[in-house]
Amino acid sequence: MKFKYLIILIAISSLLALYLLSLVSHPALISISEIQTYNGQQVIVQGIVTDYRTTAYDSQLVTIRDTENTTQSITLYIEGDVSVDYGDVIQVIGEVHLYKGQWELIVNTPQAVILLEKWNNESTPLWHLAEYPGNYLDTTVNITGIATQKHTTSCILTDPTGTYSIDVSYDIAYPHQFSNGDTVMVIGRFLYDPTTLHYLMITTESTHGIWKIAGQQDA
Repeated sequence: MKFKYLIILIAISSLLALYLLSLVSHPALISISEIQTYNGQQVIVQGIVTDYRTTAYDSQLVTIRDTENTTQSITLYIEGDVSVDYGDVIQVIGEVHLYKGQWELIVNTPQAVILLEKWNNESTPLWHLAEYPGNYLDTTVNITGIATQKHTTSCILTDPTGTYSIDVSYDIAYPHQFSNGDTVMVIGRFLYDPTTLHYLMITTESTHGIWKIAGQQDA
């Protein structure tokens, strides 16, 4: 009888040990700025997507920026395909490695990437973009304003007071049915051009474009 209880005690102890081990081995949720202290370890990080591309081997390279510190970013090497857009907030589990002097996260499966927040579909005021450009840099933004100085592939978007404005460069392959003076919605990528030292918006994705706000009269 004592032997029976001993077996039960050993079984319970083993289960408890496995549970405690699972708690210890669970990847830590860290900020991107802490990456260098976790070389070779599994970690969880969160960030805003600022760049992505598919390699010749059908894997993906995705760059995310820290949601709190806009100067911190890291590249994710993902085995497989994930659907992300500029400005999406994602959480990912991967192993930290140093590659050619740069820290990166090796992600073995697309299932390790979780979409936390889709890029903001609500309109961002031009004044907010002007005051806090670092919060939006390299992400997709939605801005409403008045289109002026329209050309074949560019225009200037201003706020109703004329205080703030931004250059918009658009691809003619994407929607752009508007005229000078129209109030429009512009969905595009917010970038900084170092050659001209100023910010601008460009349309680079199938979801981008310029749409005239319903109810506006044609110019």
